[in-house]
Amino acid sequence: MSSGERQRLGNSLSKDGDRIADSLREKRDVAADAAEDAKENVKEGADKVAQKAEETKEQAKADAEKAKEKTKEAAEEAKEKAVEVKDNIVQRLREDGVVNPAGLQMAAFGGVFLAAIPLTSWISSPGGVLEKAVNGVCHSVVYLGTAGRTSAIAQTSKIAALSTLYVAMTYAISGAGSAAGLAAGNEEGRDNKEPRKQVANLRGLPLRLHSAHYNMMEMFPGFAIGAALSAALAPTDQGLVNLLGLHVLAKVFVHYPAYLLGYDQPRTLAHIIATASVINVSLRLAKRGLLV
Repeated sequence: MSSGERQRLGNSLSKDGDRIADSLREKRDVAADAAEDAKENVKEGADKVAQKAEETKEQAKADAEKAKEKTKEAAEEAKEKAVEVKDNIVQRLREDGVVNPAGLQMAAFGGVFLAAIPLTSWISSPGGVLEKAVNGVCHSVVYLGTAGRTSAIAQTSKIAALSTLYVAMTYAISGAGSAAGLAAGNEEGRDNKEPRKQVANLRGLPLRLHSAHYNMMEMFPGFAIGAALSAALAPTDQGLVNLLGLHVLAKVFVHYPAYLLGYDQPRTLAHIIATASVINVSLRLAKRGLLV
């Protein structure tokens, strides 16, 4: 091959190499551009995802705040409604003469009388101190009733002896005390024609004398029912006698003196015990199956 041909061949190969190199550079640049575009697309996609997540987070936060606000508003509305209902009830009560609505809670105190029933059963247990006291009172009533001739009493007569003491205390002794209170509590003395109109003037000891008498009269019917049923259906039951005696002792020797002296706590306790004891009597008779 001549030198001219070799030169031409070399030039041709050089041009081909340059073309290949240019083609490779072009492809490299295209690949680089594609990679850059892909990178930008990935970054843009990631930014969109992050933005969407942030928007979702903000929306969730806003929804939570709205829900919280609605809950708060609902609670406030319910509270206002409750206050309104309460105010309406209080207003109606005031229109009906209730000046201290909280005082109506005392109605729940009725459960205390029922809760005290087991206590009266324990106090009146056979052979206990109370039984001795009840028997002593019964013997004393008979002794006074016979002007000291005897103090013996039959088991079936004990209820009658207790009733005698209670009747005398309720209608004679405390009744006279009430009349004395009316006379002492009014400057002009007791008006024998219209004595009850003078009650409004009473206060202090005169009022307590009057109130203690009326409390005795209010309590007597409950005792009378229990005593009559016991005497008719179970006159020899010492347990019933003890309960009836507990009532009489509590009212005559604790409640009445405490009322006059202004000792409210012993008075209240005696009233609870006395009431629970007569309820207990009726319950025991009912358990016997003797009441229809």
